Amino acid sequence: MKKITIMLLAVLFLCVPCMTAFAETSEQNGAVIHTTVPSTCRITFVSNGGRIAEGGRTMDGTESFERRSEHTFQIIPTEGKAVDRILIDGEDMTSQLENGCYTMTLTKDLVFEVTYKEAASHTEPVSEAPSVPTKPEPSVISDTPRISEAARTGDTTTVAVFVIAVIAAVSVASGIALAKTRRKET
Repeated sequence: MKKITIMLLAVLFLCVPCMTAFAETSEQNGAVIHTTVPSTCRITFVSNGGRIAEGGRTMDGTESFERRSEHTFQIIPTEGKAVDRILIDGEDMTSQLENGCYTMTLTKDLVFEVTYKEAASHTEPVSEAPSVPTKPEPSVISDTPRISEAARTGDTTTVAVFVIAVIAAVSVASGIALAKTRRKET
């Protein structure tokens, strides 16, 4: 059992060199990481049953925006429709819709989807959003990268947490196995 535990730990430690702590060489005083963070973010707009607009311009398909820029998008349902849900990368953000507008700060590529439902018959359909919307608190889309984004952005935080969790799990498992072996011997 000890040999298996040592082998597993050795394999895990071979995976760790991708961490920034091991990027240092003897000629350097610190670790140097070269990465290119995109200056723009792309949003793919999906809106069947209405339209999404910014400053009077309808957003259609995939559009590029400056990274860390703040945008207020107007959600304009077609006649007889009402906004059902606003999904940002699949996460429901409908509660942040204010006066027909959704405001966010862009930090990554995303999918902006609006779904619609039939409007109640006693209400008038919304033809246009207010011309001067009140400015709600911006929704900051998380900077925490997924493991697949680590190579593109150079941020190994998520990878480091994963590696540490695996090492901790292997340590706990080997400790339990060692304790069981000692109990059997006594």
